[in-house]
Amino acid sequence: MSTLYRNPYSSCNGSSNQTNGIINSKTPISNRSDMKHARRIIVKLGTALITRENEDGLAIGRLASTVEQVSQLQNEGRQMLLVTSGAVAFGRQVLRKEAMMTMTMRKSLSPKDILQNSRVAIQRQACAAFGQKGLMSFYERMFQQYNIGVAQVLVTKSDFYNLDSRKNLQATLDELLNLNIIPILNTNDAVAPCIDTDAEVTAAKDDIVINDNDSLAARLAVLISADLLLIMSDVNGLYTGPPTVEGSRLLHTFCPKQDLELISFGARSKFGTGGMESKVKCASWALDHNVAVVISNGQIDKAILNMIDGKKIGTFFTNAPTETLPVDVQALKVRDGSRLLQRLTAEQRKTIINKMASNLIEYSQDILEANKQDVEEAMKEGTYE
Repeated sequence: MSTLYRNPYSSCNGSSNQTNGIINSKTPISNRSDMKHARRIIVKLGTALITRENEDGLAIGRLASTVEQVSQLQNEGRQMLLVTSGAVAFGRQVLRKEAMMTMTMRKSLSPKDILQNSRVAIQRQACAAFGQKGLMSFYERMFQQYNIGVAQVLVTKSDFYNLDSRKNLQATLDELLNLNIIPILNTNDAVAPCIDTDAEVTAAKDDIVINDNDSLAARLAVLISADLLLIMSDVNGLYTGPPTVEGSRLLHTFCPKQDLELISFGARSKFGTGGMESKVKCASWALDHNVAVVISNGQIDKAILNMIDGKKIGTFFTNAPTETLPVDVQALKVRDGSRLLQRLTAEQRKTIINKMASNLIEYSQDILEANKQDVEEAMKEGTYE
């Protein structure tokens, strides 16, 4: 029988307790090592992660792995919630085949129509309605293998903007989570307006506009006071530039208030409606509302479990500015410095080395203290071995 949990996020007395070592009180996660304490976790799955690269059906292996990881966390006593994309893409793939099969033999085999017929345009809303059924059926069968029940919740913007609807949504999700059921949410694209550009996801005065599942996941995380939001896609995290561009480097930690000027965004995914710029805006907004966020690649083996364990996977969002340069940046500067040294004379290099040696002796105590602080920080981030 499933264990019933009382909702610690709506407790009247504000007291905190602990279940299986998992902290029930709402305390902001400030570093990777704290993620193991997260109890209420939202996992957002992007379309590129859910569908195959050739756009021909669901990526069964990746989804099965994700379901297994989410189930393990759920059975540990955590409260898991999924925000899933992919209904439109999955529905389009199936309905295109259906449309092709209904064509006459002459039309489907006509050489001049072959290319056009292979790209039959199906209304987005119809794709969503058809695809959501198959997507939800898959999730239900997979989670049954772990004796976990799931519930489908389709939402639109009005469910958040209308006070009564928002309260009803929050109450429904709280009750499902407390009953040890995993809510699986998606935007109700069968009736929602067709808006699919990153530019539509802009910051409002207090809230964010819901135009894709990245913004939906962020709003849900804040609504239900989630501890952690994991945005899973097909990229390893946030890069300083498009990942395919030479010189772009992965940021393991990102402070929106400090590092935003260091990055440039590329084109959004061909599968979904969002892009990295959308993810960063939504993650930053959730972070400002005390929800920890990590953007990561869902194709990495056991990525979700390893992130919860504090492993250095993906990009961890933090409001704490970093005081030191990342290791890879330091390495680049060392390389450039070594090239400058090579152009110096032997006497000039000797002078520099002697000066460095004397500084090491003079400031040895300061260096040891700084090294101790680095080790402590690495242990907090889960990167110390």
